[in-house]
Order: sequence, then structure tokens, then C-alpha cells
Amino acid sequence: MRVLLISHTCQSRTEGQPRANALSRFPDIELHVLTPAKWRHYGVWRQPDIEEAEYDLHAERVALPWAGPAQSYLHWYPRLARLMREFRPEIIDLWEEPWGLVSVHTCWLRNRLMPHTKIISETEQNIHKKLPEPFERFRTYTLGNADFVVGRSREAVDIVESKGYKGATAVVPNAVDAKLFRPMDREKCREELGVTGFVMGYVGRLVEEKGLADAIDSLLYCPPGIHLVIVGSGSYQHELEARASRLKLSERIKFLPGRPLDQLPAVMNALDALIVPSWTTTSWKEQFGRVIIEAHACKTPVIGSNSGAIPEVIGEGGLVVPERDPKALAAAIAALASDPPRAREMGRSGFEQVQANYTWEHVANRMRDIYVRLIK
Repeated sequence: MRVLLISHTCQSRTEGQPRANALSRFPDIELHVLTPAKWRHYGVWRQPDIEEAEYDLHAERVALPWAGPAQSYLHWYPRLARLMREFRPEIIDLWEEPWGLVSVHTCWLRNRLMPHTKIISETEQNIHKKLPEPFERFRTYTLGNADFVVGRSREAVDIVESKGYKGATAVVPNAVDAKLFRPMDREKCREELGVTGFVMGYVGRLVEEKGLADAIDSLLYCPPGIHLVIVGSGSYQHELEARASRLKLSERIKFLPGRPLDQLPAVMNALDALIVPSWTTTSWKEQFGRVIIEAHACKTPVIGSNSGAIPEVIGEGGLVVPERDPKALAAAIAALASDPPRAREMGRSGFEQVQANYTWEHVANRMRDIYVRLIK
């Protein structure tokens, strides 16, 4: 099978390339990956971090990599037609949202150059809303030309079906590098992080919708031996630090800067529980929560809100509380702090969920099954 995977995520050897690596190990898949030579990632321009691989990775110039309010959703590849003619893929896997111009352009070229090639459209969007033009029309066009849609969660699949898509679908989740994120010596990790007592932690962007105000407020209702570690950076940090000071909680909260992925397993192992207290807004809710499976891979239980896909991903590996409810969050934290065997059991359950559903090998198997189904 000749498969062309189009994905800006494959710029990263830790975020996207592990999936491509796993796909390339199948002897019946000839894989080419197309990714931007330059991309804006959370406000920072970056170039591909390419490692040696068993597949061909094409880092190509994109037109309109950033377009103000439209952000990256107007980007497209001027050399895509040439690559398609040279490689002649049987399947094009669009690991891009269906309303992006890159998806529309790819479908248009497929129809013009090789109409028998199958298109897979992938989506994480889990909020039912009408997009501003031209993006709603872009989504309609892509879904009208897709042969298969992959959603990152059940909600994401429900959205495309509500938009009129009637073809085949599947839920294929994100994944974690289970060789990197693994159980480690917890006492050593805690010593390196400089924490004691029962430690709950947050890892990620410091923005308001992640519900970190609730995380701080929850300490007001927790026993004094419970502490919070916040690892990350963002525009909301000053407000969070001021809130902690105002509530006289600063001594129980440690702010640490964001860390590269290879340093996060030690953080996850130092925590007694990871918290993901996200808030749903009119324009966003948690689409997956990759940190959940990173914690689970380390046998760390997770306490999350009921925003978006969080309950689906936590499963038996932790507790789910109503969003925007610091008292409920505090009760869940206290429940795990007072019952270490229960916390350990949830950590083990989360670990088993990762091994069964959330490794890159599992995701690659799921995607290969879809490829085979499409070209039979």
C-alpha cells in the first residue's frame, strides 16, 4: 500500500513522527510523509526535527503558514501535485482538520489527478459550531470528498456526522511513547523535583481554560499536607501566582517552567495524582488530553473534569469531577490522599489502558486496518 501522510505534527520527532515510524514497520506499507519546512507552534516558529527513519519524509514549503485571525488554517503545499504524481499514493491520510485549506487543496488535487486514490480526513474538533466562512464551506467540501473520517474521540465523530457526513468512521486516539513514559523510582523522582507530602500536579499550557484557578482554589478545602506543582508556561501564570498569594497558598504551590518531553516522565512519576481541571468554553473544550495517558503510562492516577474527552480517556484510571467545582476537585484529591491502595489501583488501571489502547503501535495497527479496508 502506498500511503501519503500529510501532517504538520510530523515536524516533531516526539509528537508525530512516532506514529509514522510505527506505520513504516508494516512490510505492506510504503509510507511518504509530507510536513512543513516551517511552522508556527504556539507562537514560536519551528523547523522539522527529523530523525533517521524507514520512510520518506518530505519537509516542504507551505504557502500562508500563518494568516492572522485564520492562523494556520489557510496553509497549503505548492509542490503537492508534483509529489502526488511522483509517488502515486493509493491512500492519502490527512492528519489535518477538514476545514483547513490544505485538506480542501488535497481533495481537489485527488479528484483532478488520481480519482481512485482514497482520502482519510482526521479531526479532533469536538464542539458543535458553525465555523466562520470560508471554513464551514471548506469542511463541507472535505467531508463530501473523504472516503473515511477518523475522530480523536467519540464526540469528534459525532460532530462530522452532525455536519452531514454519512461515510465510514472510526475513533483512533492519540498515543504515548510507552518506552519513554514508564514507571520509575518514585522516591528518587520526588527528591529530584523537591516535593514532599501528597503532591498533585498539572503539566501543560498556563491558560485560563485549563481550569487552573480551580486547582488553586481546591487547596482551600484540602488538608494542609496536600501540595500542588504546576509545570508549564503561559500568559496566565502571573494571574495564578497572584491568586495563590491572595489566598495565602503560595507555600503549598510550586511553579516550574515547561520542560522538554524527555524530562516529563520523571515529573509524572513524582506526582501522587495528575489533575486536568479543564473548563469548557464557547470555542473550546478538551479534545483528548494527552497528559492523561502520559501519566497513566507512569502508573500515576488522574483527576479530571468532565470537559470534552477527559472522562473517556481517564476511564478506570482516576476520578472525574464536575468542571468549575473546586470543592468537588478537593474531595477527589482528598479521597486519593486518604486511600493510597485505591490510588495505586487506579494507577495500575490507567497503565493497563495505555498498554491496550494508547501506544503508537496500537494506533498504527488501527490505521493500517483502515487502510486495508479502504483498498480492498
